[in-house]
Amino acid sequence: MKGDRIGAVVVAAALLAPVAATASALEHCARLATTRPEVAACLDAGRKAMTDAMLEQFLAVEQSLLELERVTGRGGKVAALKQSQRDFERYLQSHCQVVLRSYDSGTGAAQAQLACEVDLLRSRAEQLRLLVSERTKPKE
Repeated sequence: MKGDRIGAVVVAAALLAPVAATASALEHCARLATTRPEVAACLDAGRKAMTDAMLEQFLAVEQSLLELERVTGRGGKVAALKQSQRDFERYLQSHCQVVLRSYDSGTGAAQAQLACEVDLLRSRAEQLRLLVSERTKPKE
């Protein structure tokens, strides 16, 4: 029975993408789960889902920029995207480390760090999605 509940939380965590912008991953998982291990499982699943979503959007932007480079004959666009991604990854690690340390090793520190990662990954995926959508939007 307990395994079923954790499984349900993990499945629900995969639905983190459509969570309202005002709800953090931690709030979302805390509403779905009743125990700390369930919250952790939800956050782990959310991190995987948001990492996958962010990677999918990154690849879409990369393809779009490669095509733009090909059409215009001007490079540097994909290199700038890759630098941006490296900068984002450093920021994610640095900022979420601050979140972890703000709990001073107290209860919930690891979950707060995971939630931070989920939230930033979700935001990055959305920013990349918007970049693709702006690039491919029909001109009026």
